[in-house]
Amino acid sequence: MSRLSPVSGVETGKIPSLGALAAYLDGSGWTLEDVDGRTSLWRSPSSQTNDDVRVVLPAEKSVLDYVELVTEALKAISFVERRLPEEIADDITHGGVDNVAVRLTPNAPEGEAPLFLAHSAISALKNFVVASAAALDHDSLVLPPRRPQRAEAYAAQARLSTRPGSFVLSLALPLADVYSDDDSDVATPEGQDVLMEVPPRPFGRRVTNRMLTTARKAQQLAERVSEGDLPLSSFGKFAPDTPNATELAALSALGGPDYEVYQLRFAGSPLVREHFAPVLLRITPGQQRILGEAADYLRTKQPRSGVTVAGLVVRLFREGNYGRGEVVIQGVADDSGDARRYRVELSESDYNEAVRAHGDGLQVTATGDLDIRGTRRSLRRLTSFAVIPGIDEES
Repeated sequence: MSRLSPVSGVETGKIPSLGALAAYLDGSGWTLEDVDGRTSLWRSPSSQTNDDVRVVLPAEKSVLDYVELVTEALKAISFVERRLPEEIADDITHGGVDNVAVRLTPNAPEGEAPLFLAHSAISALKNFVVASAAALDHDSLVLPPRRPQRAEAYAAQARLSTRPGSFVLSLALPLADVYSDDDSDVATPEGQDVLMEVPPRPFGRRVTNRMLTTARKAQQLAERVSEGDLPLSSFGKFAPDTPNATELAALSALGGPDYEVYQLRFAGSPLVREHFAPVLLRITPGQQRILGEAADYLRTKQPRSGVTVAGLVVRLFREGNYGRGEVVIQGVADDSGDARRYRVELSESDYNEAVRAHGDGLQVTATGDLDIRGTRRSLRRLTSFAVIPGIDEES
């Protein structure tokens, strides 16, 4: 079991090494003012209002009060950055991370939460990260069924921990992901730990920014819908940073099945030049309900790209004996799993294949953009159409 430092509450297992802490101070804008045989003196960044804050580090880790000195340094850094000492320790330990924390307020002893609430919140956090990471490459209100591999891989890199409080889940989001360029060629002084070199806009910071901006926008829209200023359909008006259905569903589920009020806190690492002060959002039960309704609205009313439908041709229509024609496929779409009827307009050759499939009782597959207007569902801008061979046709 990890022991807590008596000064800051940081687990002693997370107390950073001297080299990593010095590298963090250097990378986040602190100035080394003085070095002697016993200590080093660092001054806070000049851009901070608290420009008189100093941090003293021991020259060696072997000093008896090393843990106490480092935890005092973390407290001073925490004061300047307005972040928790634990968040700074994570930032250093993991080589650069942003933090996203959720504070739940269940009717339970501090540090505890009902299983259903904890499970809902953790699953929602994971979905939130994946959806925001996926949205960096997919400008769509409804994400495709298969998430980009990079988004899933990035979520797997995130680290979850609990913090003191009612029930706090803290997520450490790495600034770099497995797809980032390898900086292993950077020379490292012998015996010294250094942080990775952080690019100006790393993938992890782009994910954090997306999560923050969409959470803000979702809350603002939910509040205006609640007050009657906007209809629910306003969530369907696409614009930069508009939350997608998966992000909305995640923000709705963070409060659990009973929509418990929760706080969402974003704290960025100063290792990135594009730094921001910590942001705290409070999501009410009413807002959560509207966000859930908005997610359902987008999934049932909005067009979706790359949808594949498989089923039987139940209707054919063409004016004349030649040319394009329309068919109706009764089948299941891979994005929902629901059995419905879909109208599809086909080229002459594909239409002839659909006629053959209809006559032989064979299934077909069609992939395109799903358009929903009332109860009518259509696949437009087809990218593929094929007849699934029957048993007799298979070699």
